[in-house]
Amino acid sequence: MSTPRPSPETAIAAVEIESSPIPYAQSILALPAAQLETMRRAIEILFRLAHSAEYAALVDVDGDATARFDSGARGVFMGYDFHLTAGGPRLIEVNTNAGGALLNGLHTAALCDPEKLEWLCCNPPPIEAVEHTIVETFRSEFAAVRGEGARLLRIAIVDDRPARQFLRAEFDLFVELFARHGIEARVADTQELTSGAAGGIEVDDWPVDLVYLRDTDFQLSSERTAVLRAAYLSGGVVVTPTPREHHLLGDKRRFEIFCSADRLQALGVGPEEARFLANVVPATRALSAMSHDEAWATRREWVFKPAASFGSRAVYRGDKISKKRFAGIYKDPDFLAQQRVAPATTLVRTPGGDREMKFDVRAYAYRDEPFLLGARVYEGQVTNMRSPGGGFSAICVARDEESCRPLNE
Repeated sequence: MSTPRPSPETAIAAVEIESSPIPYAQSILALPAAQLETMRRAIEILFRLAHSAEYAALVDVDGDATARFDSGARGVFMGYDFHLTAGGPRLIEVNTNAGGALLNGLHTAALCDPEKLEWLCCNPPPIEAVEHTIVETFRSEFAAVRGEGARLLRIAIVDDRPARQFLRAEFDLFVELFARHGIEARVADTQELTSGAAGGIEVDDWPVDLVYLRDTDFQLSSERTAVLRAAYLSGGVVVTPTPREHHLLGDKRRFEIFCSADRLQALGVGPEEARFLANVVPATRALSAMSHDEAWATRREWVFKPAASFGSRAVYRGDKISKKRFAGIYKDPDFLAQQRVAPATTLVRTPGGDREMKFDVRAYAYRDEPFLLGARVYEGQVTNMRSPGGGFSAICVARDEESCRPLNE
C-alpha cells in the first residue's frame, strides 16, 4: 500500500533536519500550490503596476533625483514577504536586496532527508539550475544597462561593514557562485569604495562592472554611499537592486496604494486584478491620517512600522505596544499602520521538545517572476533569527498527485 501524499491544503509538515551552526529550524514547510499561484500573480501585477507611467508619475512627486533616476536595471533578489492565512497569502512587505537566498532558499533543502523531501515536495530543479538562474539575473541587469552582448566580469558585493553583518557567510557563497560561472567577485565596505576611470567604481584599484547592493541605505543618501551614488547617477557603474526599485516597490508607503482597489483602478489596473491585489495586501494607512484616540483605541488591529524600516526594526504590534511608546511613534510622520495579519505556525523540533512556532514565507523574484522560496521560523512579536529552535526553514511546493508545477518552471 503506497504512502499517501499530502493534499493541496496541507500547509506544513515537521521533520528532522541535521544540526547546523547557521540558525536552521527543524522543519520543512510544504506550500500548497494554490498559495504559490496567488503569490505569483500578486508579484506579476505589482511589477507591472510599478513600471507603468501612471504609477511613476504619482510616486515620483515625492522622489529625489536618485529615486527618479532609471538606469534600466531593476533589482536582483526582490523579496516579497507573505503570511499564510486560511484565505490565502497576505503580502506584508516588499524588500529590495532581500538577504538569505543562498543560505535559506538553496541550502536548507540540502540539510533535509532526501526521502522526506521527495514525499512532501514537487520535484525541485537541480541546485545547479537554480544557481544558473541566479547568475543570469545579474547578467540580465548588466545587459539592461550596458546593452546585449556586454560581458559582466567583475562584481562588488557591497554592504556597510560587511564583516559585522549577520549574513556575512552568504557573501562568501556568492563569491564562490560567481567564480563557478566565470565572474570575479569581491566583498567590499560601501564607504571604502573609490572613484575609478570614466566615473566608475574601484575596490583597492580593482575596477568594478556591477555593484550588488546589500547596504540598507537604499536611496544612497548617506555620506558613506556618496562615491557610489555619484558613479551610479553618472552611469559609471551598474547598481542592482536600484534605488528606483526601492522607491517604486520597497517604500512601505506604497502599500497605501496596493491595498486600495479604487486607487489601483485609477492607475489603470483592471477591476478584477485590482480587487485581487487589494485582497492580498493588508489595509495600510499613514498613522498621521488617524486621530490619536482612534489609533490607540483600535491599536490591536494594527502593526505600526516606519516607511523605511527593514529587518523588523522599529516595528510594533499594536496589541503589545505601551502607551508611552505609542505616543512617541504617533508624532513621527513616517509611521504607518498596517492591518495585523497573524502568521501561520508550524511544529518545530527543538532540544526541549516539539514546539509550535510562527513562520513567514519570502518569495525571491526577478522582475515579475518568483524563482526561489525561503522561510523563517520564529517566536516573539516580529520576525527574528534568534528564537531557540527557529531560523531558516526548508520550504517547497507541496506535492500533489494531480499536478506538480515547480516554482521556476
